[in-house]
Amino acid sequence: MFHSAVNPIIRLVFFPVLLLFYLQYSGAIMPFLSPVFVVILLTLMPSKPPINLSLKLLLILFFVSFVLVFLGGALHDTPTGYGLFCWGLFFWSFYRSHDNPKDIMASLISIVVIIMTVMNFQMGAQIDVLPWVMFKAFLIAIIVAYVSFWLFPGDEKDIAMDETHKEGAQTNLALIIFKATAMCLVLAVLIGVGSSQTILITLTISSMITIPIANDHRVFSYNKVVTTILGILFTLPIMLLSMCGLPTWVLIGVTIFCGLQLACYSIRKQCRFSVYQLLFTNFIVLTYQVIHHQGTDSLSAEFLRLLSVVIAILVGMLILSLTTQVAVPLAKEQPKAQTE
Repeated sequence: MFHSAVNPIIRLVFFPVLLLFYLQYSGAIMPFLSPVFVVILLTLMPSKPPINLSLKLLLILFFVSFVLVFLGGALHDTPTGYGLFCWGLFFWSFYRSHDNPKDIMASLISIVVIIMTVMNFQMGAQIDVLPWVMFKAFLIAIIVAYVSFWLFPGDEKDIAMDETHKEGAQTNLALIIFKATAMCLVLAVLIGVGSSQTILITLTISSMITIPIANDHRVFSYNKVVTTILGILFTLPIMLLSMCGLPTWVLIGVTIFCGLQLACYSIRKQCRFSVYQLLFTNFIVLTYQVIHHQGTDSLSAEFLRLLSVVIAILVGMLILSLTTQVAVPLAKEQPKAQTE
């Protein structure tokens, strides 16, 4: 509808921020989920994601979350059975990710297992609503993303695509078993000590060790720490104004302004789509923590998040230091014809 070179920035800043504030003050469950899904959809590719891809992701998310939550609820009263159930799911997730690092189902399995377990055993919440909450959040995100593309069309041309590697990791069952066991132990320990950042730490570790290439682990660790620090810096004005008790419309305006500055900073630094996505997912989550907590609690929540990311990366590095991975080409090279 409105054609402009800045449309991609408007889409990525205005729509997730406005959606976050609306869901937060309307009392939605997990109000940060839909805005984060919007960011993921808008940074999935330079152009508008095909509708069949979005619907496929929606069905996969609902199927995975519904089936896993149903089985997890049935095994809730048997700790051993539930532990083996989670271990099997982590094993399946890591097996799929080693075969294909971009496997969407592998990522969704880990996310659902972690959120389901923490809600069930640490928060004491009913997990029956989890599939519907995630389904509704992703459906809202799809609608908002496509409305944003309809109002502000245009492809993203200022952010570079990620480099594609022609190497994978040799599928090693012992390595995958070790990773699945380590994830279950970390999850059990964090729930046992009652950490408030269990979901963040376990999701970070899972994302880190699911990558089969050693070089990608270092890149992910660096990007995760840097983007979290930048997210904190760009949300500091929002936190300070929130501590002053300014009205909501002022916080919305300042949040949009900070988001625009973050987008311009990303373009100037010529970051790639994976880093761009990390930047804005961190920005949305940190903004949620600012408007969810009041006063100095928001500052402590942001630095607690940074500390949690650092701890998660250290634990992930410790797990990976105990493993060895062999890179192998994904596509076999054709033998060259010998010249006489």
